[in-house]
Amino acid sequence: MSERVKNMVENKTCGRCKWITAHSGCEGKPDNSEDHIRAAAASGADVLEIDVRRVQGDLLLTHNEPEDPASCVSLKECFRLVKELSGQIRINCDLKHEGLERDVLALAEQEKVQGRIILTGTVASELLETMPEWVMVSMNVENLLPGVYEAAEARGELRMTEEEENLLLEKARRYGVSSLNMNYRYFHRGLWQKMADAGIAFSLWTANDEETIRRLLAYDLENLTTRMPVFACRVRAELAGNPCW
Repeated sequence: MSERVKNMVENKTCGRCKWITAHSGCEGKPDNSEDHIRAAAASGADVLEIDVRRVQGDLLLTHNEPEDPASCVSLKECFRLVKELSGQIRINCDLKHEGLERDVLALAEQEKVQGRIILTGTVASELLETMPEWVMVSMNVENLLPGVYEAAEARGELRMTEEEENLLLEKARRYGVSSLNMNYRYFHRGLWQKMADAGIAFSLWTANDEETIRRLLAYDLENLTTRMPVFACRVRAELAGNPCW
């Protein structure tokens, strides 16, 4: 357990969320648009999130198959705009289908934004060992436990079973996962502590109301993703070091 996490567990003080990610469409802007990228870069967020999909051979910013691919921002255009706007903000490429990892990373190298890339979404666990050192991967829980959210909903619960949580920990260890990307609704203190004891951090998505953001920022997280990055950054600064729980 890191000293930061150990201090939070023993002293019950709020940790500092390492990253705030501006979800696609942050601050009321259209999803995956240039306006979103500009708003994210100006928000104070550490990371901006975009959805990436291959359409007709091109890497485009779109959550679903677009009716008009020409209307989409390309990943290359995104990388170039981010470089113009900010020398620091990271780029979370949320991969929407299989087989994108290598092409996204190759383009990042070509456009000289390597070291600023975070991968989430459809990332193959067997590729983790071959990833360049400069890329950060936050592994989606559903990649390790397919159907886990649907199973919980079928039970009428917003919580994994203890067996599922233990299996998640086992698989995370097996693949060398250091960060889990998870729907915040399934997150709870016991699960946080179980993973913290194993040195595994959480990236939570997508908190879009003030009460939820405040509650989640009471935990020591790798990341919190939100469409309200300006508010989340302000709360993070307010809460740092304060008593929580």
